[in-house]
Amino acid sequence: TGVAFAFTLVAKRHYKAVTQIKIETGESVYTRPNGANDNDKPLLDEEGIATEVQIVSSSDILKQVAVKLNLARLTEFDDAANMSALGKLLVITGLKSDPQEIPAEERVLKKMRDGLNVYSVEKTRIIAIEFSSQDPKLAAAIPNAIAEAYIATQGSAKVTSNSAATALLGPEM
Repeated sequence: TGVAFAFTLVAKRHYKAVTQIKIETGESVYTRPNGANDNDKPLLDEEGIATEVQIVSSSDILKQVAVKLNLARLTEFDDAANMSALGKLLVITGLKSDPQEIPAEERVLKKMRDGLNVYSVEKTRIIAIEFSSQDPKLAAAIPNAIAEAYIATQGSAKVTSNSAATALLGPEM
């Protein structure tokens, strides 16, 4: 007589959402060098867009989003939160590394990066932020929050640029 085992693999649904950002230069007519006109203003080249892609997906931006959305409380973003009995057994036997050895913030960032895809849209100045999650609301909320954090960061840079322009023009006024 034989023993038969039946296994059913249940795939978890993943939802994907995409947000797009148009990238523009932060330069104003007042911060350009003397004698420069609109034809001289810098266009963002491939390297410029690639740089912005790196900023959008940077740890600083992702940390802001993780805190804003309180992702550390969700089991999807923290393997150590609700480890199964099997997972605990694998850790004890040394067949799996213990997620508790990694700081919670790093575990959340790793999971965010696993579901995140940031890329430039070919032949445009558009950056797409794509996120995949088990939760459809979260799949939409994360790329939107990343875009908001990036835009806020860029807004701070523009304020700095405008302050420099004001300081430069102040004596002439």
